[in-house]
Amino acid sequence: MEKTNFDLYLEEELRDPKFSERFKQAGEAWDRALQLAAQGEQTDLSPQQVRRIDSSDNSSATRDDV
Repeated sequence: MEKTNFDLYLEEELRDPKFSERFKQAGEAWDRALQLAAQGEQTDLSPQQVRRIDSSDNSSATRDDV
């Protein structure tokens, strides 16, 4: 498959260590959000209940960590 302009742009940006780290962190935050959504669907918990459970598991985490 041929690379798109975005693929080429992203490759270039990922060479910057700061950007690369932030991109990695964003991916991890997205993965966690998907896990929480699935957990809520599987257990019939409201988003607020899932958030409370998650925040108690990550009590040292702040909003800026995500």
